Amino acid sequence: MKNICIKTIVLMTLILTLFTSCVNEDDFDIPTLKPVVFSENFEDITPGSGANEIAINLDGWINTNTSGTRVWSGKTFGGNKFAEFSSYYSASGSSDDAWLISSAIDLSSSNNEVLSFNSVNRFFNGNVLTVYISENYDGTIPGIATASWTELNPILPNNSSQNDLTIPSEPMDISSYNSTNVRIAFRYQGSKTSNPTTTFQLDEIKIYEN
Repeated sequence: MKNICIKTIVLMTLILTLFTSCVNEDDFDIPTLKPVVFSENFEDITPGSGANEIAINLDGWINTNTSGTRVWSGKTFGGNKFAEFSSYYSASGSSDDAWLISSAIDLSSSNNEVLSFNSVNRFFNGNVLTVYISENYDGTIPGIATASWTELNPILPNNSSQNDLTIPSEPMDISSYNSTNVRIAFRYQGSKTSNPTTTFQLDEIKIYEN
């Protein structure tokens, strides 16, 4: 009886091995990797802490404030670095129009591109961020006013119940932009006197083929 059971087990093993060996690799659904065209996670910046701000200085990026003196700074939390701005630290009576603009991005040889990023609000007392895209910005501070900017529509944290939560923007279709000089601009508008002074954090900016 024991020999019969052993023979049966061996036979079933051989049948199972034969069956699985006939399965083609094509029968498995292997996910396709989406090529990343551009990314910035701010891990190469020097972070400050609290009111000790260290301006973000990335090759090809523009970091300026067209109505004040403070600019986007680098911060870190839990070992993760990110960009941050808040009008809370600005001088009394001042207002801020702070721009953080990417280096030139070449979308001339990619297809079906989408843009995404993560953001966090802290101490929310009003919406502060607008995101734009341009193909004719010349990379200068005066050129901000003369470039053609198209406003994008990302998902952003927009109330106090979302304080300190990481909010993905969701992918935004930018496939109609095909030049070698595509720029993404993150614009913070706030005021120390009249609000908002919401702290806004930005991270994990990506453009990839969808």
